[in-house]
Amino acid sequence: MSVSRRDSPDALVLVVSGRLDAEHSAELARAVDEELRRGHHAIVLDLAACGFLSSAGIRVLFETHRAAQGVGGTCLIRVASEPVRKVLDLTRLAPLLMESAHEAPGSRSSPQRDAVAADVRCGAVQLVGLERPGPAPLRGRLVGSAGAAWSGDPSAAERVPVPRHAFAIGLGALADDEPLAERAGEMLAACGAAFHRRPQPFSAIDYLAAAGDLVPDVDVAAGIVWEGLPAGRCGFEAAADAEAVAVDDLVAAVLAHVAGDTVAVVAVGELHGLVGAELIRPLAAATADDRLGSTHREIAARWLSFSREPVHVRRTALVVGVATRGPAGGAVADFVRPLRSGGMQGHFHAVVFPLRPLKRGGGDLATTVADVSVSEPLALLHLLSDPEPILGSGTSQFVRGRCWFAPLALAGAGG
Repeated sequence: MSVSRRDSPDALVLVVSGRLDAEHSAELARAVDEELRRGHHAIVLDLAACGFLSSAGIRVLFETHRAAQGVGGTCLIRVASEPVRKVLDLTRLAPLLMESAHEAPGSRSSPQRDAVAADVRCGAVQLVGLERPGPAPLRGRLVGSAGAAWSGDPSAAERVPVPRHAFAIGLGALADDEPLAERAGEMLAACGAAFHRRPQPFSAIDYLAAAGDLVPDVDVAAGIVWEGLPAGRCGFEAAADAEAVAVDDLVAAVLAHVAGDTVAVVAVGELHGLVGAELIRPLAAATADDRLGSTHREIAARWLSFSREPVHVRRTALVVGVATRGPAGGAVADFVRPLRSGGMQGHFHAVVFPLRPLKRGGGDLATTVADVSVSEPLALLHLLSDPEPILGSGTSQFVRGRCWFAPLALAGAGG
């Protein structure tokens, strides 16, 4: 069997020649999956040259149809050979899988077409169905400090509840009676789900999700917390001449549509690759020499594990963070680092899950986070940008996804 592609005014056409059977039908499944990854959500199949359709082939046709529906698109048969049409009629699947049984393309406004009308291009990023937030900021605050956490001072740490409308990132752990200096590592909380990576190599990700009256608590050694669901939202994907969406470029794009200099950002999407670091030694293991005699570079080499190249390709990530325009001053300077784009400073964490397709355009934040969080978390990283040519690890990138954002006022972050 062979699969070729051609464009038509209303959809991408995949032309299938040969046999759709147990031995060959997987090739069609791979072709449809690849087109969905590229953002082609209106797909039609030309099976005029397909001479045989078995039950294995029917299963693939049904699964590709469901996969396209899962991202808000369609994958239907436009034309079929007589043997294929006979099987579809006998199995009563023609009304489900044939395009002729559905509304004609363009006869009504589809969600995809509606979203295109609201698209905004910002450099290499296409924002889909952009809804801007109002000028009123969400309220957040800084908890502890990196300096206090590193010095082993537990007095600045705080136990913080994270209900479904709260968010937190930083150095911390799920609430426990064990000394925080022994367990504080990368931490992320969003929409009632809290995730934590213990400070040791190859650590599994622990997590706790809100259920009934249960509200997770996190112990924060140093971090940023805020309450309120961001009102701004959009889908995002690479502009026509770009390969993927860099997280830094996405942040710059949404910051351009926010009143104020600081933005809270939550994103969920399919990964092109992440670049980040993980704490691999507990703070309690730091000696006086570590605390007083080490440079930042020496500390990083001994205490952090860095991704040497983009990792977690073809998985889904939940990214939570804060960015501010220009050089950061005051207490917030301890929490943010330069981003690649537009002179911004930021702090972002990401928790990684198995791949879960998303519909194109914006969606409900709490529902999206709950949907991806039903899978076992695979990794939790503090994101970094290392765009230096040749030796640099690069920057974190999405294929596409959804983003929610709003202006943020951080208590204690004045200049």
